[in-house]
Amino acid sequence: MAAVNLIGSYNYALVALSVLIAMFASYAALDIAGRVTAAGGWTRAVWLLGGAGAMGTGIWSMHYIGMLAFVLPLPVAYHWPTVLLSLLAAIFASVVALDVVSRQKMDASRALAGSLLMGAGIASMHYIGMAAMRLPAMCKFNSSLVVMSVVFAVLISFAALWITFHFRDEKKGLGWEKLAGAAVMGVAIPVMHYTGMAAASFTPLGTPLDLSHAVSITTLGTAGIAAVTFVVLGLALLTSSADRRFAAQTLELQEEKLQRSEAYLAEAQRLTHTGSWAWRVAGRDALHLSEEWYRIFGFNPENGPPAFEQLLLRTHPEDRAKWKGAIDRAINRKSDYEVEFRVVLPDATTKYIHTVGHPVLNASGDLMQFVGSSTDITERKRAEQATRLLAAIVESSHDAIVSKSLNGVITSWNKGAERLFGYAAEEAVGQNITLIIPPERRDEERTIVEQLTRGERIDHFETVRRRKDGSLIDVSLTISPMKDASGRVVGASKLARDITERKRAEEALRQAQTDLAHASRLTTMGEFTASLAHEVKQPIAAIVTDANTCVRWITRDEPDLIEAREAAWRIVKDAKRASEIINRVRLLFKKGTPQRELLDVNEVAREMIVLLGDEASRHSISIRTELAEDLPHVIGDRVQLQQVLMNLFVNGVDAMHDVDGPRELTIKSQPAQNNELLLSVSDTGVGLPRHQADEIFNAFFTTKTHGTGMGLHISRSIVESHAGRLWAADNSPRGACFCFTLPTKADAHE
Repeated sequence: MAAVNLIGSYNYALVALSVLIAMFASYAALDIAGRVTAAGGWTRAVWLLGGAGAMGTGIWSMHYIGMLAFVLPLPVAYHWPTVLLSLLAAIFASVVALDVVSRQKMDASRALAGSLLMGAGIASMHYIGMAAMRLPAMCKFNSSLVVMSVVFAVLISFAALWITFHFRDEKKGLGWEKLAGAAVMGVAIPVMHYTGMAAASFTPLGTPLDLSHAVSITTLGTAGIAAVTFVVLGLALLTSSADRRFAAQTLELQEEKLQRSEAYLAEAQRLTHTGSWAWRVAGRDALHLSEEWYRIFGFNPENGPPAFEQLLLRTHPEDRAKWKGAIDRAINRKSDYEVEFRVVLPDATTKYIHTVGHPVLNASGDLMQFVGSSTDITERKRAEQATRLLAAIVESSHDAIVSKSLNGVITSWNKGAERLFGYAAEEAVGQNITLIIPPERRDEERTIVEQLTRGERIDHFETVRRRKDGSLIDVSLTISPMKDASGRVVGASKLARDITERKRAEEALRQAQTDLAHASRLTTMGEFTASLAHEVKQPIAAIVTDANTCVRWITRDEPDLIEAREAAWRIVKDAKRASEIINRVRLLFKKGTPQRELLDVNEVAREMIVLLGDEASRHSISIRTELAEDLPHVIGDRVQLQQVLMNLFVNGVDAMHDVDGPRELTIKSQPAQNNELLLSVSDTGVGLPRHQADEIFNAFFTTKTHGTGMGLHISRSIVESHAGRLWAADNSPRGACFCFTLPTKADAHE
């Protein structure tokens, strides 16, 4: 009698449960694939094995619940070692799948190999699982359906790999796309299982069963398998979610740090005027250009990276060959390059650029890119040019420019110093500044250092320095403090100018002024020869008269000695008077070095009134004095002050020669402010020249027909040499008034 195949049926609730588990496992596979892809090192291995375990458990659970969904009219048990082997096959298939989809690339060959291995693993899991069935029946398989199920396994594996690879990205995998992918995979995977189940047919057997190591699966066991599966997949998803959240936080922190680093880098580039860049050798197109690079080269970042030809055109025409040559050599040698060149911006601004490039090679050693930086060194170049110009000026200067530390050690010595002091730079640098300072002048250096350390200003002054040959030279010193970055004075820079010739010229000028003043006195006195003769003639005539009288009193029959003695005393008095007149004239004519002494200005004025009084009388000019009493003395040269008064008297007399009406010359002395005395000589003459009052003290300016134009100029020089002032003003109601001040003894000492 032929065996009859057993007719089985399906528990559709369990079928639905198996499909649901397949979808859940597919979703877990998509989620875990993203974690495996994102991980690296040992973390990737942990995720690969753990994820494969969870995914394999899910696939295996779907398979067994699908088998349990098939109900036969016979009791069925399962050989648990074989069941365990089928679970390992499922895990192997999951390992293959996760390893393939977690790679950076999945080409056709890798996808095909992965789908074959994964399909073989799933098919093995299915048929090993069916081999674990223990029931009183014989199982036969339809070879066509078996082959079809294996093909389905491979195709489904290929689809699963493709879906998982494209939906593994955690940024994409949290929405509807991942759910849709999981639904497709969850429906497709049971297709293979139920095709394999359809390939099996069961025929009852009368022989007893070997139920060793076999267990029966109850409804509670089925529920337990499903529960464990959901727990395992749920834990896998929770772990994946927690890891994703942790990774997202880490990534967020890293992005924040990266943004902060980029901001710091951008700020550093802005502060240092340095732009970073990267360009590809093939085509020479830019891969990266920083904001600072765009600013340096004057390109607009909104227009995108400029072409190589644009950058070449922006390079200064004189530097294009140098810049391009450096790049070409670096490409040929696969080496670093460094070059300085100029660029000309659209507004015609020229910048100096320092560029450093580094080659990037691939694994085969081929040159792929150059990365590097470009620094705007325009300010540095200008500073270098200014420094070179300053150094050239210092070296070419005829003045000596010397710098020294606060302890006096010479640190620089220019060519001008070599010419002025006779020491070569190598002889002077490192020596103390006292090398050129005479011993009697070294207190000056100590004072300079003290003023510098106190931060006080050092005014320009003149002094004496010593040359290498021991000779002394007059120099004019200008001193400037040298400060460090913190503003602390660390030394001094000195500019010394040889003023020896100027000093000689000044001395010659002073001598010429003395000679001119003497000549002026001679000229002036020449005009008063007749007046002086008349002045001297009066005491001489008195002497003759008194001598005759004295003789007459002595030669009388009875000599009158008393009268004779009186006549003799008058002779002595008149002789002294004549002698004083002669001495005053001799002093005015005498040429010599000015002698300063304590003087009574009233006395000097009276002497000149006596000397020039006869000249005034001959022109019907009255002299009036207003000399203040008890005036303090002044320190001055008597002859020079007499010359000033004489010049002012003569000018006043000349101004009144042709004037109708009263002719009066007034001499005043009085105290003035600031410890000074004021003397004035006023007349009632023609007055100051109209529109030329400010020019009367200029050299060679005169209103006289035969004047030299030097009298008032010399007079002002004499008064100023006495630290005083001389000026002119109109006299009221007519004439001119000349005034001058002189410091008193106390003020002169100060």
